[in-house]
Amino acid sequence: MTNKQEIKCPHCHEWTLWRGHIDDRCLYCGEFLEIENFTKSVETKIQREVKKEADFLFVREEDSPFVKKLKTRLRPIRTAFYYAQIGFVVFISALLWLIGILSA
Repeated sequence: MTNKQEIKCPHCHEWTLWRGHIDDRCLYCGEFLEIENFTKSVETKIQREVKKEADFLFVREEDSPFVKKLKTRLRPIRTAFYYAQIGFVVFISALLWLIGILSA
């Protein structure tokens, strides 16, 4: 169930219904009621897409079938290597902590 409230539009200064969503618009002028939040959400979405497309293993339409398959196969290997590095750091840290406790 949505919570409907009335707020004053920052553009036309008329009272309008507001459901609490980022993309709510004024009933009178049609402008967004929460401009800052809507702009931030759109910018965040665009930044995520740009970051995703800048990845070396992002599969593009112009890639050959061999390159597409290679990128698809390398992505899980990269992820496994990433978590193996984290595990190695945790293991070495625990080992150093244990050596420090035993030597004291």
